[in-house]
Amino acid sequence: MSTGRKQKKGEDVLLEKVQSWDKIALDGQIFLALILLFFYMSLTREARVTWGFIPFLQKFCWAFLVLCLFALVSWVIYHKVQVRESWQQTYIARSIKLVKDAAGNFSTGSKAWFIFWSIGAAAFGFLLAIMWGGQGIILYLFMLVIYLMVISIYLLRRLAMFNQTVKIIEEIAQGKNAEILKVKPKGKTVFREISENLKTINEDVKSSKSQQQKSERLKTELITNVSHDLRTPLTSIITSVDLLRNAELSQDEKAKYVEVIDQKSKRLKVLIDDLFEVSKMASGNIELKKTRVDLVQLLDQSLAELSEKIEVSSLKFVTQTDKELLASVDGDKMWRVFENLIHNILKYSMENTRVYISGHQSENGTINLVFKNISREELGENSQELSQRFKRGDLSRNTNGSGLGLAIAQSIIEAHDGYFFLETDGDLFKITLVLPSLEV
Repeated sequence: MSTGRKQKKGEDVLLEKVQSWDKIALDGQIFLALILLFFYMSLTREARVTWGFIPFLQKFCWAFLVLCLFALVSWVIYHKVQVRESWQQTYIARSIKLVKDAAGNFSTGSKAWFIFWSIGAAAFGFLLAIMWGGQGIILYLFMLVIYLMVISIYLLRRLAMFNQTVKIIEEIAQGKNAEILKVKPKGKTVFREISENLKTINEDVKSSKSQQQKSERLKTELITNVSHDLRTPLTSIITSVDLLRNAELSQDEKAKYVEVIDQKSKRLKVLIDDLFEVSKMASGNIELKKTRVDLVQLLDQSLAELSEKIEVSSLKFVTQTDKELLASVDGDKMWRVFENLIHNILKYSMENTRVYISGHQSENGTINLVFKNISREELGENSQELSQRFKRGDLSRNTNGSGLGLAIAQSIIEAHDGYFFLETDGDLFKITLVLPSLEV
């Protein structure tokens, strides 16, 4: 019984010793084993051979100690389940991480100087090793191989990243969608910064191309729509003038054609005025005379001005606003915005439907004005293009609109440091105006 307890106690002591040894990092254990091996080789490589029991016992003890130490290191490595975690806890890994963290803030020139001086130190170490002797040369060569391996890996990785960077720059210059560095540089290296900058440049190039294609398409549509809208009334005027030259026309017929010329001339004037105004706003030449304005009162005045057209239509306007919404705006320009939006609603809303206009001040201090109506025409997928110049919901262009109303309204709102949002949900057409309140 006592023998079993002693055996158990001995095993516990042995286990405790092994666990104490295990606390040393893996590379520390290997380093200690190599030191013992180095001393053992020094003893066995002596030029003078000594005989006797004491020298033999000394060499035997050294050999046994080295063997036990290597066996212990092998046992520890074998029982290391997570080798990666063991490596991360080694002194070498910690030193490498420390050097990486320290070198992360170094410039490229500093790193080049570090490599230069390390090569000089290696050459100086070689001279010292020669002066020390044979064993010093062996130890030095071992350290030199490790140093060259580290430097080679570092330089090859940087060379690969450099070649990839050159290739990506060439692809971007040729207009291709370049794939940003396949090998993602770690740390705060110069190639990481280049990779991030190239990514930004590549995205900007893609966005610029997309915007350019969209601008070309919109420019083509603009020219087509302007030509159509200007040519239609102009054709009616020319035709009416030719008919008036007929001497056989009665007074009633002449009056009819004169009325057509008058209507079409006014329409041409509206189109040209709107075109000049939206061009002026697009170039940034808009002048604002800001004053303290109650937007609720201004909206009520706009609805009152257009009350006759509203009554003639089959639409029912429902307004839900705060009692007062004060803002620093150009009153005339904001009246133009409300007028354009209400005209747009009257032209394109489905008959016998409700129109909702709401105005409230949000918690962040902005004023939100929302106009909602049901569209008579089917709305396409690209609803945002309805705010473009000469763009209409009526693709047949049979209505009297210029197609500039929403574009003018958007330009005025943006000139007031506001936002113009256009949304559609099926046939629901919604415009939201966001303006800074007077308190902001």
